[in-house]
Amino acid sequence: MAIKCSFYINSSMQSFKDYLIEVKGKKLFINVWHGTRKPFDLPFKETLQGSENDEGFSGKGFYFYAQEKYVKDAVPNGVKREFKIQLKNAYPLDKDDIFSKDTNLPFGKYRDQETLRLLQEGYDGAYRSIGGKIEEVCVFSFKKKGFDGNKKIKTIKGEEWEKI
Repeated sequence: MAIKCSFYINSSMQSFKDYLIEVKGKKLFINVWHGTRKPFDLPFKETLQGSENDEGFSGKGFYFYAQEKYVKDAVPNGVKREFKIQLKNAYPLDKDDIFSKDTNLPFGKYRDQETLRLLQEGYDGAYRSIGGKIEEVCVFSFKKKGFDGNKKIKTIKGEEWEKI
């Protein structure tokens, strides 16, 4: 089952998790977009996390946009590609933006610590919304701790990198 990820979180659904509960029992993939400066061969590489826009303000992982139009803003002269992701329990950063809290730790260390804590609590990603509409999704990936985000990402047959 594929769902275009331009859905709204309505008033009866307070989170991404609530949305997924509505389709419980079905294998759910959400179509999302990834942008980068140049095409690359899959799988995604953890060594490149944070190399495009920022250090990972939604956690340690691979970043996607729910709508194609957001990719152009993030990587205006790059390439884009559509993927399917399967998350079961994404953390709502709109409710509690844990990655923006004041800390004495260097950001990378703090981000890794909080991502690991969320993974241990059963979250497999995080998301941000604008006006109730999901904008950005991070699929957590922390291989050295036993969690490979690439297992949550599927390619779409016939889909290739294209210029923005």
